[in-house]
Amino acid sequence: MKEQFIEKRFTKTSQELLDFAGSILDEYEAQGYDLSLRQLYYQMVSKNIIPNSEREYKRLGSLINDARLAGLVDWDLIKDRGREMVQNSHWENPKDILEQCTRQFQIDKWAMQPNYVEVMVEKQALEGVLEPVCSELDIPFTANKGYSSASAFYECGKRLQERLNQDKELFIIYLGDHDPSGIDMTRDVTERLNLFVRSKNFATARKSSQANR
Repeated sequence: MKEQFIEKRFTKTSQELLDFAGSILDEYEAQGYDLSLRQLYYQMVSKNIIPNSEREYKRLGSLINDARLAGLVDWDLIKDRGREMVQNSHWENPKDILEQCTRQFQIDKWAMQPNYVEVMVEKQALEGVLEPVCSELDIPFTANKGYSSASAFYECGKRLQERLNQDKELFIIYLGDHDPSGIDMTRDVTERLNLFVRSKNFATARKSSQANR
């Protein structure tokens, strides 16, 4: 929904940027997605609309903020996933909660499969695009937010070790930037998973994979 809270006039250049941003937001809305500000920024960078710099990101953020306040950009199409409110769920009667539980009930589609798959992504900005796809396919998904914590890798190691003990083959799909920091994060993910998965099966599979490179 577009709601106007202030009066604001934009320069021709700013209006052109807003038009580009609006077309990207409309495109993703048609596919059932909303975007964070950083996701919108990366979309505009990838289309060579703006350069990739922290200054441009802040400039775009200020412009989008003014445009939303001025009623030019739909408030529902841009989400701040880092500052979502947490509250208890409430129902008017027991029937409502039973219906909600029924909708949430799912059979594990991968339980009887020979493989186990997880998806990880470097940037939380891609969470809104990847999470719905992984949810539909019943695949665990993690947004690492850069270099992930030891706690997160420890928990992941336990999950993977459990699947290896069930004789499943592991497929960890990691999506990161192809730049120096992104490549180093890929190395970090590989090394720390190797550290935290204490299983002979995992070690054997890892040696076999390295030998086939």
